[in-house]
Amino acid sequence: MKTINTDVIIIGAGPTGLSLACQFVRYGVDFVVVEKNETFTRFSKAIGVQARTLEIYEQLGLAQPAIEEGEIANMIRLIEGGEVRGEIHLGNFGKGLSEFPYMLMLEQSKNEEMLYRYLQSQGRDVLWKTELESFTQDANGVTAQIKTADGESQTIVGKYLVGCDGASSPVRRGLGLTFEGSTFERLFYVADARVDWELPHDSLHVCLAREVFTAFFPMKGENRYRIVGTFPESKNEEPGEILYEEIEQQIKDEAKLALEISDVKWFSLYKVHSRRVNKFSEGRVFSREIPRTFTARPARRA
Repeated sequence: MKTINTDVIIIGAGPTGLSLACQFVRYGVDFVVVEKNETFTRFSKAIGVQARTLEIYEQLGLAQPAIEEGEIANMIRLIEGGEVRGEIHLGNFGKGLSEFPYMLMLEQSKNEEMLYRYLQSQGRDVLWKTELESFTQDANGVTAQIKTADGESQTIVGKYLVGCDGASSPVRRGLGLTFEGSTFERLFYVADARVDWELPHDSLHVCLAREVFTAFFPMKGENRYRIVGTFPESKNEEPGEILYEEIEQQIKDEAKLALEISDVKWFSLYKVHSRRVNKFSEGRVFSREIPRTFTARPARRA
């Protein structure tokens, strides 16, 4: 069985793993990317792209393509009781500091696809449907045992290994690192939908209330928004499923705006965990810190 030799073994082809691989292309570092899924995510997931990320994309010639694929939010508009109470102009924060003084709304799925296409354009690829089974290391390097898409075992030998493999990281577990932290008990909801109202599609709109908030992130497309909000604390402990219709009613009740929600592409409930590894590396193996992770709670339509 042939052994693959490389400089760095990257476990995980999400945004972190793909971004790392793209930088290795820039600096001429050889690598192999291993990903258990069959391709990049098809779900929108994370959506906000900050100025520093766009500056890094610019190094790869990807900033302008990203901007064209996304939607720019130049300000945050604060709403309470159905009325605009204030505006925060994001350009004021980045004036003279960045070429991208705004927040770009670009779904994680599009970010991953863009980074993956860049790798392909450089003659590189990902070992999709391939899982890390185990790894060992010594003073000279790291040896990883993987299972390929056809079920065969294979060996990769590298100088280093980097775990970009998410909250349930096999790399972190293999190193015996802890992943301590806490859970925010407040229940969040998220929906990608069309919102028809009188407000312009140029800002992140945040509706504030005594117990909850509702945020509308502009997305690419006519009147498309990512809606994120919280339920009252009393909802946290209620068992069972929550219907989408409850989520929509919650949005309308708390926003106190004349609006219609339609063409819902995705919706879910989740809680936020704040956790981190106790150290970033052990020998020649690195584990990425995960400051925020999410767990979903069932939600469905009636």
